[in-house]
Amino acid sequence: MKKIDFKNNIFFTLICCTLIFNGCTENVVEETVTQKNVGHFVTVFDHTIQYQCEDEVIALSDDGEFSCQSFPIAFYMDDLKLGEISSIHSDGYVFPQDMIVLEELTQPIYTSDESMKFAALP
Repeated sequence: MKKIDFKNNIFFTLICCTLIFNGCTENVVEETVTQKNVGHFVTVFDHTIQYQCEDEVIALSDDGEFSCQSFPIAFYMDDLKLGEISSIHSDGYVFPQDMIVLEELTQPIYTSDESMKFAALP
């Protein structure tokens, strides 16, 4: 009778260990997470500013927030293109000077996509 109890205990212990180890294995499920590029466009313009992500044009939120899945991100005021960005600073803020390109190194005039000019003060 003692041999049967011992065999039952070993059998029961093996079953419990098997169930525990099977329960501890990881069920790995791969998820595709699409990270959006989120930022805030800082402006003093009274007009509505819009931004373009791929083929979609969206108005900035009231606090200037925008989000796109890919770059470049272009910004517009009415039909006037203010410029575009290909990255966002770590602080998340985009200023007009982040989008403008120096026209000529000899002149203190900056342009935004050849449509809007900014003067540089000495």
